[in-house]
Amino acid sequence: MLTRTGELSAQLATIGVPSLNAPERLGGLALGLSADIVVNERLGYALEPLGCYRETAFALDMLDSDDVRAENLAEILADLYKGTRHAVVVGARGPVGVQARSGGRLWGESEPLPRGAVGLCVVRTVDGSGSEWRLVIPEPDTCVTEPIDHFGMPALRLKFDGAASQPLPVSAAHWERARAAARIRQGALLLGIADRIVDVARAHVNTRAQSGKPLVERQTVAHRLALLIGEGDGWRLVLNKAAWEFDRGEHPNTAAILAVAGEHAQLASRTALQLHGVRGMLAHSTAASVYRLVAVESVRLGTPTNLWLEAASAT
Repeated sequence: MLTRTGELSAQLATIGVPSLNAPERLGGLALGLSADIVVNERLGYALEPLGCYRETAFALDMLDSDDVRAENLAEILADLYKGTRHAVVVGARGPVGVQARSGGRLWGESEPLPRGAVGLCVVRTVDGSGSEWRLVIPEPDTCVTEPIDHFGMPALRLKFDGAASQPLPVSAAHWERARAAARIRQGALLLGIADRIVDVARAHVNTRAQSGKPLVERQTVAHRLALLIGEGDGWRLVLNKAAWEFDRGEHPNTAAILAVAGEHAQLASRTALQLHGVRGMLAHSTAASVYRLVAVESVRLGTPTNLWLEAASAT
């Protein structure tokens, strides 16, 4: 039984969640995305996004290669599975802000990342010959963690000041596969958040009276919520099909999957905010909190617009 009185990462680790979908060669159970999306959907419904969980899974997928010597990472992997530290992927979401210089030393800073204790970094870097992926084990003197707020949500930024790194062999196909899995996990989180805020809105309109009758008796209100519920059910089926196809080695259009999940979560959060009226605008209200959460999570791996453009180019 999970509670809100302890550290969520550590609590999930006690029941083995961090290792569910981790690669077998890295000591994980490799149960597949069909199992992992259940966890992320429920985290979304609980409004506990736990970005470090998906970030760690993303990094481990990037390390899933016969060319990576996992025995050198045994201690760090154990901490990742215990939930005491997590991994991050830097430079996967946009312009690269880290440079590799002589001796493989890294300089620059990351994009906003999930907050937590970072034990391992997979970093995309640029140098005179182009970009490449490198592996960093953060050291306090050369890799500084700076807590920040990202659109009102807690985050962190890594600043590399001569951090030691080693090349990480990541082929184009390997990168595409890891990013596809990350998108499916993120889509599950967003659909879970959408389900929760629709439930919150339903409860509100069933009890909030206007002109002597509950808001839900107004057709415009009832129809908007019914449409969101129906669409949410449909998108969950699409997401589960994509995860099943991915686990079979196929290549679902994950850009489209994440785009629809992001748009659905945005619509659900806007609708809930509108239906709550002035109460929904209060900073402590669930409607306002979810609106801020969706504003960050629905664009973490790309805006719906850019994802749709990519999805169209892949067809």
